[in-house]
Order: sequence, then C-alpha cells, then structure tokens
Amino acid sequence: MSIWKRSSNHAKPAPAAPREPADWRLTVKPRIAVVAVFLAVWVGAAEARLVYLQVIKRADMVARAERQHLRTIDAPAKRGDIVDRKGRVLATSVDADTIYAVPSEISDAPATVAAICRALKDCSDKERTTLTGRFTHRGSFTYVRRQVSPDQKRRVEQLNLDGVGFMKENKRFYPNKELGAHVIGYVGIDNNGLSGLEAAYDSRIRGKGGRVLVQTDAKRHAFSRFERPPTVGSTIELTIDQYLQHVVERELHAGVVANRAAGGSAIVMNPHTGEILAMANEPTLPQRVP
Repeated sequence: MSIWKRSSNHAKPAPAAPREPADWRLTVKPRIAVVAVFLAVWVGAAEARLVYLQVIKRADMVARAERQHLRTIDAPAKRGDIVDRKGRVLATSVDADTIYAVPSEISDAPATVAAICRALKDCSDKERTTLTGRFTHRGSFTYVRRQVSPDQKRRVEQLNLDGVGFMKENKRFYPNKELGAHVIGYVGIDNNGLSGLEAAYDSRIRGKGGRVLVQTDAKRHAFSRFERPPTVGSTIELTIDQYLQHVVERELHAGVVANRAAGGSAIVMNPHTGEILAMANEPTLPQRVP
C-alpha cells in the first residue's frame, strides 16, 4: 500500500529583479531651466532699467540731483577801501559770517527754527515766523541771517543742524563811526553803495562778484565753496584830511548849538589847488545803515 505524503514546503516565488534608480539629471534639468529663465528675465529687466536711467533719463536725473544737492548763488565782491590823503582808512570791508539753510534737507522746521533762535538769542517773533515759513516751503536755498557776530556763528555751528550752513560775506566797517558820514555815505546789506562816495564811485569800489557753490553731503549737512572767487574793488584816495575833518565837524556842531540853528555846512579848501580838505554838514547821518 502506497502512502503519499504531501510535502509541507510550498514553492516560493522567485524574487523580483531590483528596480534601477531614476536618473537624477532628469529631475534637476527642468529645475535648472526654470531658475535660468528666471535669472535671465531678472538680469534683462535690471539691465533695461539701467539703460533707461543712465541713457534715456540721464539728463533729467542729473538735473534733478543737482537741484537737490547743488545750488549756485552770487557772492558779493569785497569793496575797496576809502582812505584820506595820508592813507588813513575811512571805510573798509571785513569778513562776516552769514547763516543759510537748505529747506529741502530740514525735516522738522519748527524745531530747527527754535534751536537757531536759542543760539542767536535775539530773534523776534516776526523773524521766527518768517524762518518757519521759509523752511516749510522746501526750497533749495534761503538766508537765515546775514552778517552775524562770531559768537552767534559759533553757537549755531555747535548745533550741527541738518541743512544749515555758513558762508563768508563782506561787511562795511567805518573805523571813525560818523566821521565824514555825508561825504563817504553808506552801503546796504548787499554791499551796494546807497549814498555819498560809496554810491558815486560804486562801480569802481564794488569789485567783481563771484559764485558760491552750495552743496549737501551724504549726512544732509550743507557746506559751500567758491566756484569763482570774487575780486576786490579799487581803493579810493580822497583829498580829505581825517584830522581836519574831525576839527571841522566838531566846530560846526558847536556853532550850530551855540546859535540854535537848524543846521549848517562847512568846507575847508586848499586855495592853491582847489582840493577839498574837509567837508561837513550838521546834523550828520546818525548811523551808516539804510
């Protein structure tokens, strides 16, 4: 009798062949292509923008930059001296500091005006209002105050304010005060002769004006430099004698007071040459400002 035994070992399937790994290049190439296209578009747009700004809009951009950071103003020339017959100075010009501002570089006009006025110490309410209005209009140049004293200039300079700068101007100075005031005359704030010899010979005494270039740096601080320096005017020598002029004015004043006169005039002349040695009027000019 035959006995069949059923085998307990089942036939196992053959293992599958290992899958080949995918080629990484096939995955990276599309991504590289996308990045390359993006970079090409970005570079092309940047270059197009640069061409537009540096070629097409160059003139406009340069003009705008100059308006924002540069301004050229006229610089008055230094007036020549007026001296007597012996070379003694009757009128001369001295350097004075002028404070100016670039309103477009000032962020807080009221605070800036308040700080400047505290440093100047003598601002009137009208001046405060005027300066605030000028600073608010956002212009490229305006005067703050012309021909200030050295102490005032030093105090304002120590504030280190944005958009505030300094420049040199000439201020007319009369060493003998009112001596010969009617003869010599006076000048205005712009150094233009307004009376007397200062006006009669203004074209010779005034000299030739220059130009000042006002700039603002990266920190918005304004500063200036001469683009064309001004030239000094001619010196005028008079036949007037300073000592005789003083004596004549003193005696004329005494005569007017003694006789209770409304005024008087006196002239001292050299009879041989016709030169005027002294010329006085009473009352004289009380001050040499317009």
